Parts: sequence; structure tokens; C-alpha cells
Amino acid sequence: MTTQNPPGRMSLTRVASAAVIGTTIEWYDFFIYGTASALVFNRVFFPETTPLTGTLLAFSTFAVGFIARPLGAIVFGHFGDRYGRKATLVVSLLAMGLATFAIGLLPSYGTAGALAPLLLVLMRLVQGFAVGGEWGGAALIGVEHAPPRKKVLFGSFAQLGSPLGLLLATAVFQVVALTAGGTSPDGFAWRVPFLLSVVLVPIGLFIRLGITESKEFAAARRERAAGPGRVPLVAAVREAGIRILIGFGAFSGVFVVYYLLTSFTLVYATETLKMPESVSLPGNLIAAVVEGVFVVVGAVASLRFDARRIAILGAAGLVAWSFPAFALMNARVPGLLYLAVAVAMVFIGLGYGVLAGQVAQLFAARVRYTGSSLSYHLGGALGGGLAPVIATYLLDLTGSAWPIAGFCVVIAVMMLACCVLLPRRVSADGEPAAPRVDERADA
Repeated sequence: MTTQNPPGRMSLTRVASAAVIGTTIEWYDFFIYGTASALVFNRVFFPETTPLTGTLLAFSTFAVGFIARPLGAIVFGHFGDRYGRKATLVVSLLAMGLATFAIGLLPSYGTAGALAPLLLVLMRLVQGFAVGGEWGGAALIGVEHAPPRKKVLFGSFAQLGSPLGLLLATAVFQVVALTAGGTSPDGFAWRVPFLLSVVLVPIGLFIRLGITESKEFAAARRERAAGPGRVPLVAAVREAGIRILIGFGAFSGVFVVYYLLTSFTLVYATETLKMPESVSLPGNLIAAVVEGVFVVVGAVASLRFDARRIAILGAAGLVAWSFPAFALMNARVPGLLYLAVAVAMVFIGLGYGVLAGQVAQLFAARVRYTGSSLSYHLGGALGGGLAPVIATYLLDLTGSAWPIAGFCVVIAVMMLACCVLLPRRVSADGEPAAPRVDERADA
């Protein structure tokens, strides 16, 4: 699983392209499922239920992918920490691409009955498992090849894959829907975004097959070979369990608010507020653009300012903005809906842009893939997997969005507390930076 090229010789341009292009393609695959869950899957795979119940079931299959992500983080983290980041990135991209393409070929409920949603869940499990290995490797390719002052900046390249993937997925759905002559891609049209994955994946593979391992990982591998090595998961939990929890809490606020204002908003705006579907998809485009811009803003600002303070600013903004965001949506005015989403994405982008580098630096190189991946994907399981289901249930139970806004505030407060505990200094090569909770002990 090693490369013949010497470690640490890869150009920073290739580092950036390997992280951005690969994660964009992988997140495109992941996000088209979220869009289809909100707009199509209730009719294709759950037609014998009420619209809201069908949407709840569709979001439940969406959640399955997020629940599988921590398992993928453990498995890919094990091989990534033991044998290298490159092989795991190639395998995860292939698995995601094949599962996404297969979803585009699945029979509908009308053709295959209960087998259709079962196959959908199976493919979603593969998607979640694959993306569980994707993020950690992509982020570490940037963080571990970058010089100390630029680790947060290069960690942000993996973060750009999320808004770019959302932008691409939403744009493709929009084009397909308009080409099909409606606002929602029914019939065969909904399959096209999934089938396009077979064209995009080879691009990502071409980029990733040219990457090399970093000097930091090479040193960690020599250290592991020289002494008794624990299983990476066991080592990460024993040596850095509190740091995994800090990373999980920091990412949770980003994910909860992000998915509630993208995937869930598609349902809330159309099913409850009775706004046309043509309004909600542009909201996702705005979200992707604004988030992407502020991922860059936050990452570049980290070159001059304390990255931890940038993360705190993002978290505090989400605490303050959650209730105003839902108040603007309830006005049933498209422009106010877009404003609610755009402002939220400013704060999400700022936090998300710096968290990859910050969280990665909590862990030693020998367990960094496992530790940072678990932090990220446990947060993703809460935010992207459970949050839309919880929000849909609360909406069905109360008929109001205010409990959902309160849920956002609670999670954002948890994020704020964990961001306060993030390290203030940049780690040396291969050495973890101490979170504030144990800085005195390290000293």
C-alpha cells in the first residue's frame, strides 16, 4: 500500500487538487442522495404512505448513510494509520462511485415492491461507509504535507469539497429537472445525477493515484515498526479519548445547522410552508456558494489570526442566528428564506474552514486518521443522520419550527464550548497540539 515516490516530495499544488477534486466528487455522490430524499424518494420508494411519512422514511434512509460513517472511519482509519493515506482514499472513492451509480439503476417500489427500499438502504450503507474513510484521508493529505503555519489552510482544501459537492449536486438536479420539464426530476430523470457518477469518479482516481505519503506519516510508520503497536482505534481511544469528544462536539454544531438548512429546508419550505419546489433548490445553491466563500475566508484568516477564535466566532454566530433564521423562513418570502440560509452559511463556513486543521492537530500522526475521522463522522452522524429525522418528527408532532430552532441552539452551544477547548498553537511535525483542557498537564 506504499508508493514508490519518496515521502514529502509531492507539490503543494497536487496536495490541494487531490483534496479538493476528490472530496468534491465524493460529496457530490453523497449530496445528490440528500436532494433526492427531499424531492423524489418518497414517491419512488415509499408511495403508499402520506407525503410527510414518506419524507420521514426517505430521510431515515438518508440517516443510514451517516450512521455507517463512523464504522467507515474506524475501518479506513485502521488501514490509513497503519499502511498509509493513499490506498484508503482510492478505495473510498471507488466504493462511493459504484454505490452511487447502482442507486441510479435501482427498481422503484412499483416494480420490485419492498425489495426496492431495501436495496436503497444497502447502497446508502455503502455510501456512508465510503465517505467515512474519505474525509480523514483527504484532510490529512493537506495537513501533513503543509508547513506548520499553513496546516489549517491546507486542511481547509478537504472542507471545500462539501460546498463544491453541494453546488454541483444541486446544479445537476436543477438542470435535469428543468430539462425534464418540471421542478422535480420524476420518471427516469431523477436517475441521471446518480448515473453521472461513473463519469466523475475516474477524474478523482487520476488525481489521487499520483499522491505520495507525507514525512509525518513515514515517521509514524517507523515508530510503529520499532515498538509494540496497538490497534489504532484502541490507541486513539486510550490516548486521546477526550480529544475525540472535543472534535465531535466542535463538528456537531456545523453539521446540525448545515443539514437542517439544506436537506430539511427543502421539505419544510415545500411541504409545510407551501412554497414551490423551484424556490428551495436555489436556496441550496446559495448555501453552497456562501459556505464555500467563507471556508476560504476562515482558512486564509487563520494565517494571520488564531484559528481557534475563528471557530469560536462561527459557533457563536450559529447560536445567535438559529431562531432568526427560522423566523425569516416562516415569512414565506423567497428572498428572506435565502437570507436565512446565506447568513447561517457565513458562520458555518468560518467554523468548517478551520476545524479540519484544528481537529487533526489534536492527534499524534500514528492515530491521526482514526481520531480525526471519528470526531468528524460522529458529528456527521448526529448532524446529518439524526437531525433531519428529529426535525421532521418535531415538525409533525408540534406543527411548529420553533422546537427545531431550539434544537439548533442547544447543539451550537455544545459546539461553542468545544471550540473554546481547541488548541491555540500549531503542532510540530507529527506531534499533537494540546487542547486547552490539558494544556497545563502538557506544560
